[in-house]
Amino acid sequence: MKLIKTSLKISQAYAWSALITLLILSSCSGKSDVELRRYPYLQSAMGDTLTVLWRTNKGAASSISLRPSDGEQWKTIQGETRTTNTGLIENEVILKGLLPNTKYEYKIHTDGDLLSSEIYSFNSPKISSDNSFTFFAVGDIGEPVEDQGQPDILGNALAKSVGKYDLGILLGDIVYPEGESEMYDENLFQHFTGVFPYVPVYTVLGNHDWHEPADNYMQEWKLPNNEHYYSFDYGQVHFIGLDSKNGEFHQFEEQKKWLENDLSKVPQSTQWIVVFLHHNGKSCTYKDDYPNVVELYPIFEAYGVDLVLNGHAHTYERLNPMKGNGEILQEFSGKSELKNLPGFLSITIGSGGKLRGVG
Repeated sequence: MKLIKTSLKISQAYAWSALITLLILSSCSGKSDVELRRYPYLQSAMGDTLTVLWRTNKGAASSISLRPSDGEQWKTIQGETRTTNTGLIENEVILKGLLPNTKYEYKIHTDGDLLSSEIYSFNSPKISSDNSFTFFAVGDIGEPVEDQGQPDILGNALAKSVGKYDLGILLGDIVYPEGESEMYDENLFQHFTGVFPYVPVYTVLGNHDWHEPADNYMQEWKLPNNEHYYSFDYGQVHFIGLDSKNGEFHQFEEQKKWLENDLSKVPQSTQWIVVFLHHNGKSCTYKDDYPNVVELYPIFEAYGVDLVLNGHAHTYERLNPMKGNGEILQEFSGKSELKNLPGFLSITIGSGGKLRGVG
């Protein structure tokens, strides 16, 4: 720090006061102008790893301070930064070696500066010995509020009980009108600042997300495999996410082959298999049945899929349990509690934020 010398004669006391003032001013003038533009959000919580992302207006280095919630010492984990397709800077830190089923606290830094006074937290992934956990699933979310969308109401509702959820699933049509990256912060992230920093979310593409996904959707999320379709294990559950595109599926035959191969490798110790995608198969809503989804029904039955979750219809619909041929399992019809189900259960949850246009 350089202090400008003066030829003025001043008292010793005044000199010390002037020096202190100069030091304070110098410190303030060096204040960082890095701004937090997107709050942190959690991705790819699998095994002992988890990815944390956030966005800033500038920055060349990212890091996280991390500790178990019952710990005292903070550990620093370095990450990386990159310029996004919207001109903002993406900060990414991959956390490894996490203890299972443990609550962690973290703080985010860009260029060494603490970006928020808030200490965030998350629960590390459950492992196969953990026999229960809670997740939320919802689709058709980011309709602009000015167009009567309600992502703000959904975000606030989830935030009120955010401590109950271990993970979340977004069932496509995540951002309207066409899934453009430029609309993500306005129509989604700003409404979920009480959720996404604390709960890892997994997403799949819907028809409204299929606006050049490589240049939009895939710039926003960090998902396993090719990001169009993937699987992961959480606790005693095997999850499979599929890309149903506009209903006819992205690379349908290739994806179908991948699905069968993935299901064939699920350990017998797995208690539940959950498939999630955007489009419905059979439906009693205003949406048509989608043949390519129905074509997967025999695969679901053959490999013991328990639950199929989808959005697309902007409502809630729980169908009676079905066989692989689409016929209802009459002995389970209308029951609220299902045990030893020989088929699968299909549920539509497309009431995430776009509730108009349901016919």
